[in-house]
Amino acid sequence: MKKILLSIITLLTAIVTMAYLYFSKLNTAHAQSDLSLYAAVSESGFIFSFEQDKSVLDILKGQDNFEEIMGPEKFKSLQSLKNVVLSSTALSGLTQKQMVYLGILPGKGKELDFIISTQSDQEMSKTQLFHALKTAAMRVDSAGGQTKLTLADSSVFYLGLKDHLILLSNRPEPIKTILSKPIDKTDDQFVEYIKSGSKLSKNSLAQLYLNFNKIPALLKPIIPGKLNGELAIFNQQHAFALLTYNFSKERVLFTGTTLIQNPNSYYQLFAEEVPQKMSIQNILPEKTANFSIYAIDKYEPWSKKLDQWFTSHKEDQKRVKFAEAINQKYHLNLELLFPKYFQNQMMTFQLSTGEKLGAINLSNGDKLDQLLIDISEDYSEDLKLFKEPDLLYTYFGMPFQGFKRPYYTILDNYLVFANTAATLQSFLKDYRENQLLINTARFINVTNQLPNNSNLNFYIDHQNSKNIWAKNVYLPFFNRLTAENGLKNYESFVYQLSGDHGKFQTNLLIGKFVGTEKDF
Repeated sequence: MKKILLSIITLLTAIVTMAYLYFSKLNTAHAQSDLSLYAAVSESGFIFSFEQDKSVLDILKGQDNFEEIMGPEKFKSLQSLKNVVLSSTALSGLTQKQMVYLGILPGKGKELDFIISTQSDQEMSKTQLFHALKTAAMRVDSAGGQTKLTLADSSVFYLGLKDHLILLSNRPEPIKTILSKPIDKTDDQFVEYIKSGSKLSKNSLAQLYLNFNKIPALLKPIIPGKLNGELAIFNQQHAFALLTYNFSKERVLFTGTTLIQNPNSYYQLFAEEVPQKMSIQNILPEKTANFSIYAIDKYEPWSKKLDQWFTSHKEDQKRVKFAEAINQKYHLNLELLFPKYFQNQMMTFQLSTGEKLGAINLSNGDKLDQLLIDISEDYSEDLKLFKEPDLLYTYFGMPFQGFKRPYYTILDNYLVFANTAATLQSFLKDYRENQLLINTARFINVTNQLPNNSNLNFYIDHQNSKNIWAKNVYLPFFNRLTAENGLKNYESFVYQLSGDHGKFQTNLLIGKFVGTEKDF
C-alpha cells in the first residue's frame, strides 16, 4: 500500500507542476510579508511557489505532457484561470512582485481542490477591483461574503480578499475556511522550512514543498478506507520536502532535500549513512510492480540506530528475549548469522499479481546457508522454511515486519524470501530464465536518468502496477492513470533519497519513455 501512496504523491506532484505553468506570468518577487504563505500552508501540504522572471512559458511551450497528466478538463479549467483571471490587468497589477503559492487540498467526495494564495503591496478597493474584473470578460457575483467569477467559457472560480491577501479557488469552502481563522503563525515549522529554501528560487524554475503530516487527509479522496497496514506509518510521518523543478520534455523531475523531523522514523536510520551503489535490483523479475531498497554502509554501526528504533517502539526487551530464547533452543549465536553475513542492501518488492517478496544481499551466501540449517526446515530442493517467526524483522526492522515465518532460498549471494512457496518458486523460474526487470527498456531508461548511489529508493513500474491500482484507488484516479490520453504511457515513478548529514538529498522522477524496445 505504501507504493500506492508513492504513486499518488508523484501524480499529485505532476498535477501541481503542470498547473504552475499556467500561472507563471504573475509577477512574483519576494513579498514584504509572509501572509500569503501562511494562508497556503494552513490548508495544504502540497505547496508550489514560483517566480515571474523565468519566462517559463517560453521555455516549456514545447513540452507535450501537461494535458496528459492533468486531464483535459482540469487542463482547460486552469488554462482559463491563468489566461482570463490571473493575467487580467486588475489582478496582475495588484500582485506585481509578489510570491504566488499554489496548494492542492482534499475536496468534496472524491475530488481534490486547489487554492492560490498571493498578496498585493497596494491598498485594494474591492469596488474598483470588481469593476476591473467585469471589464475582463467575466461575470462577478458577490453575496454572503463570497465572490464568484464566471468566465465566458462557463468556468467558475471563487475569489477571497482580506487586507492585502488575495485567494483564488475552484470552490468557495477553502477560501471561507482560511479567512475565518487567524492566518499568521499557522504551522510555523513548515513555513520556516519553506523560507529556508527561498534562495533556491534564484536558480530554478519553481519549487515544490511537501508536508507529509497532511498526507492522510489528502489521500481520503483517492484511497478507500483508513491508512492501515503498510500505510499506517504515514499517519505519523513528520517530514518535509523541498524540491526544485528541472525542465525536460520527456519527464517530470524534481531535485532537492527531504527532512524527517520524527527521530523515531525508520527512514531516519539512513539519514547519516553514506550513499551506496545499488545492485540488489538486478535480481528483480520482469513483472515487478514496485520495490523499496534500503542501503547502509556497515551493519554493526547501523544496528545501534536500529536498537534505538526498537526502543522507541517499546520492542527492545521483547527483541532481546526473543534472541536469547532462540540461541538457547538451538544452541546458536544469532549475532554470527545475519549481522555477520549481511552485506549492505535489503529490499521488499511486489509483483504485478500483488505477491510480496523480500531480499538481502550477502557476503557469503553458502556459509550462511549452512548456518541456517538448525533454524530452518526443507520444503523442496530449492526452498526452506524458517522454524521461528520474526527472525528477519528482529535484525532489519520495519521492511520485513510482514514476513513472519517466510519460505526462503539463497542464490548468488542473495537471500530471497516470501510468505508462500508458490511465490518464491515463481521468482526462481523468472530468475533462472533471465526474465528480469533490468533487461527491460523502460527500466534501463529510468536508471540512466538518476544516480545509482543512494540509501532509499522507492520505485513503481507503471505498466506492472495496473492491477494493484485497480484494487486500491478510486475509479476517477485509476482512469487518469490508465487513460490513453492520460498517464498510460508513463513508465515509472521514483523517489530516491541519499543520506546527507541528517537530511536526504532527493530525486523525484516521473518518466515517460519515448523510444521503443528496439532502441536497446
